[in-house]
Amino acid sequence: MNRRDFIQKSLLTLALGQGAPSLLSKTALAAQSKDKILVVVNLFGGNDQLNTLIPYRNELYYRLRPNIAIRREEVLDLGANGERLGLHPALRPLMQMWNNGELAVIPQVGYPNPNRSHFISTSIWHTADPSRRLETGWLGRWGDLQDDPFCDTFLGGATPQAQTGERRSAPAISSIDTFSIRLPRPFEEAFEREAQRVRSGTAEEVRQAMLSLRGALDRVGQLRQVRNQAQYPDNAFGRSMADIARMIAGGLGSSVYYTTLGGWDTHAGQPPRQAELLGYVAQALAAFRADLKAIGRDKDVMVLVFSEFGRQVAENASFGTDHGEGGLMLVLGGGIRGGLYGSEPNLEDLELNALKYQTDFRNVYAAALQWIAANPQQVLGGDFQPLRLI
Repeated sequence: MNRRDFIQKSLLTLALGQGAPSLLSKTALAAQSKDKILVVVNLFGGNDQLNTLIPYRNELYYRLRPNIAIRREEVLDLGANGERLGLHPALRPLMQMWNNGELAVIPQVGYPNPNRSHFISTSIWHTADPSRRLETGWLGRWGDLQDDPFCDTFLGGATPQAQTGERRSAPAISSIDTFSIRLPRPFEEAFEREAQRVRSGTAEEVRQAMLSLRGALDRVGQLRQVRNQAQYPDNAFGRSMADIARMIAGGLGSSVYYTTLGGWDTHAGQPPRQAELLGYVAQALAAFRADLKAIGRDKDVMVLVFSEFGRQVAENASFGTDHGEGGLMLVLGGGIRGGLYGSEPNLEDLELNALKYQTDFRNVYAAALQWIAANPQQVLGGDFQPLRLI
């Protein structure tokens, strides 16, 4: 193989590697089938904490939100362990997890000197760097440390910054059932010829990589045969969570899965829109938990749900809320310590009409990294005390 051919074949290998599901890696299949799994859900747009985790016994909450507050009789009371708080009624499918100690609710999560821009704040959450000096993602840096180049997977269009490292990025898959790689016929024929020619040294390593990728593609057909054991909502988020469950059930080996749900920028007409989105989240996560229980993996998976910021406390003139600061995180799983990790918000101590942050999101990330046997200090670049979720 001459230099030109070697470069072409190497680029082909890299291109296929970016498109092939991480779970199809032979190394991942062999080494990670019993490891812990982290699933990250990014609610893009800024979910409103106050109408998700509701201080329904606080009269000031109702005075500040005369038109959009959740009525007391509709709130899902969290009981003694939830202080004076309750969940939005659309989150009812998560209440069994709360009662079983499998749901952690973390209010007013953020970072120092908060930024209310969607894109800047999202980048800060993705890089885990409020100073904005880093360009790599927190999970991308973790991925750079792994031997398996396909250790994580993104369910969606383009790989997010969170999963982009210096040496690699997570492959992005829109759907298991539609995933395929098709080469032009002449290229396919050339691929087959080159794959059969045994070489030596680096050229042989490239050939083996090509064969491995071809084998990975062949396994996609097997993956498509995996069926969910629970009913998911018929929307993009539900389908993504269903695919993640199928990947896990198929023994596909990724340690991290990442997906998103947009639409949370509720400046106007917030109540029906937020209720619809929270319903999508709760229904999909409840189905996902049922799927994991059916395959005996419910104690192996941690699901982390976040939004780039919360929203302002007082409603606006359009029956919505504007960008805020401290927001809500949810963490759930059969192997985590559920409960309330914070307290009722002080609605009289605000920062420009917004809840102040109380918990640094990197403390939650540190716990998530511990879950997948990673070194939080090495990945986050600082000593952040992991929240005691595990």
